Amino acid sequence: MTAMIIANGHANWGAGRRRVRQAPELLYRQGLAFSLVATGHPGHAQELAATAVAQKIDTVVVIGGDGTVNEVINGLVRSGGDHVPRVGIIPAGSSNDLSKSLGIPQDLEGACRTILRGQVRNVDVGQAGSHCFCNASCLGYFARVAAKSLETRRLRGSLRYVLPALGVIREMTEGWEMEVRTDEGRVYHGTYAVLLVGNAPRFGGLTMLPRARPDDGFLDGLLIEMVSPWEALQMIPRVYRKALDRHRRALGFQAASFSVTLRRPTELCNDGEMVPGTFESIDYRLLPQRLPVYCGGRE
Repeated sequence: MTAMIIANGHANWGAGRRRVRQAPELLYRQGLAFSLVATGHPGHAQELAATAVAQKIDTVVVIGGDGTVNEVINGLVRSGGDHVPRVGIIPAGSSNDLSKSLGIPQDLEGACRTILRGQVRNVDVGQAGSHCFCNASCLGYFARVAAKSLETRRLRGSLRYVLPALGVIREMTEGWEMEVRTDEGRVYHGTYAVLLVGNAPRFGGLTMLPRARPDDGFLDGLLIEMVSPWEALQMIPRVYRKALDRHRRALGFQAASFSVTLRRPTELCNDGEMVPGTFESIDYRLLPQRLPVYCGGRE
């Protein structure tokens, strides 16, 4: 087996450097032959993953957080090659939502053991326009929260998103008039504060879409009506109870593909990373079981 390790020592604002040092040593002692490449700039992991496809590498091991994994997935899927390497994930980020959703151990030895054990699960990949995601994509105020979270360096896990959310809630003035049309002909139209699209249950360090599964062939959508700042504040405890989708202002749906049009532009966030630009229309679709990933038990 040929393997490439793509390591992001800047993950979790540098807190992942220890794993970047230790993981290759542990994998080497267990007999894995690999080339090791450290990312040097934003987008570098995507370039390296595309190279792995071109070179028909068997396995790509990612040492980093959800953002690094997102770059690798985009490099593997968007390269256009027929060969897709298997993916191993050694979590080194602040939230590590995808690895948790896939049952990958969060400790170093457990994550390495999962890769060496060789049990592969084919997971779906979502696309927002041409940009891929495996956890979640969001528009509206959730995207603004994600943008602010990237400026917050001292917080970890869900607090990295919840505390910036308090600031965004104070600024809420108007929603986005949206129309969502699914591949089955359903139409949702209204003024919404958020559209959250999940391929897996976790996003932002929390279980936001508890019914979403990364290999069920569907994207789970959640539309949240525009509300007052006070009512938005009251929704936060529901997020911790995994019950946001049951709020009276929330509307959930499932679809393999759907289109979104908006009356005014919005930011777009995929897997916690901001997509450059703003958008007034986006087509979402699912690539079923597109990505082979070394996994543990299911969450």
